[in-house]
Amino acid sequence: MLSLLPSLTRLGAGAVLTLSLAAMAVAQENRVETQVVADSPRIEVLPLTGSVSAPQTSQLSSAEAGQVSELTVEMGDTVTQGQPLLSLDTRDISLESQRARADLAQAEAERDEAQRLVSEANQLSAQNFAASERRQRESALAAAQATLEARRADYSLAQLQLERHQIRAPFDGMVTHRESNIGEWVNPGDTLLTLVDLASLRLDFSVPLSVYQRFEGSQLEVRLEGSDQWHPARTLARIPLDASSRQFLLRAAPETPLEMLPGMAVEGRLQLNGESGPSVPRDALIRRPDGSVSVWLARQSEDTWQAFEQRVEIGSSYQGEVAVNEGLSAGDRVIVVGNERLEEGQEVSLSDD
Repeated sequence: MLSLLPSLTRLGAGAVLTLSLAAMAVAQENRVETQVVADSPRIEVLPLTGSVSAPQTSQLSSAEAGQVSELTVEMGDTVTQGQPLLSLDTRDISLESQRARADLAQAEAERDEAQRLVSEANQLSAQNFAASERRQRESALAAAQATLEARRADYSLAQLQLERHQIRAPFDGMVTHRESNIGEWVNPGDTLLTLVDLASLRLDFSVPLSVYQRFEGSQLEVRLEGSDQWHPARTLARIPLDASSRQFLLRAAPETPLEMLPGMAVEGRLQLNGESGPSVPRDALIRRPDGSVSVWLARQSEDTWQAFEQRVEIGSSYQGEVAVNEGLSAGDRVIVVGNERLEEGQEVSLSDD
């Protein structure tokens, strides 16, 4: 009989240890983490699709007719402002310029002679020089001056036409199309070269007009097609489109330079500030098979905490936070961790209490 006492003692200690471990397991199973609901500004994220555009694109043409005599660029060449790109045959206009210059020199000589005769008449007036002769010389001087001005205009026009026989780059850019070759005859207005400014590319998005009034204070982020990284962008203009489209054009530029080409697809997300209201972490939501959404609330009863399910209506989400339109108020304590297997009224322990 006495020999059984140690065995019974060991058996009782084992039972107590088992019960303690079971209690600890239950307590661990009911341990949850909560978060107090607070009103915060709601941010709605509007996804956008757009493309890269080149606002500064020029289809270069000649103002004069002629035959292409020189072509110094190819497609894909990068050029600088003022660089010669294409020249027309200037032999005929060069001769016209020389003739205009000779006519100008003759007109200057005739004006100088008329001026000399008038000066001579003024000096001889005191010696009974005929007044009619003096007036005649003054008229001849005025006519010579007018002829000189006409010859100067003719020469300037010839120089302008000569200059127009050469096409220069109006800005820094890349030649993306070439529509002419050496020896071809071109007419005024024919597109000869296409120049695109790749340093001033823009991002264009079509945005619903309903967003126009809420645009102030918004933030835009963009990413190029095939990239996972978002980049901040600044808004340059909001341009109304056709009224039937119910949209406006949002033109933006990335804050940091990106490797872009005209026509590339681009994604955007426009962050719009809304009214303040309660929001909860996405982990707090329980989605039911019937499509409803609920959260578990932790409510204190005397010295214990209990779990209660609450159905909610949710709105937009942003950075893991989901807006709750109905069902919650500021100050409610929602369970964000450990809400997978709770029962109504179940006692829980708060790891964050």
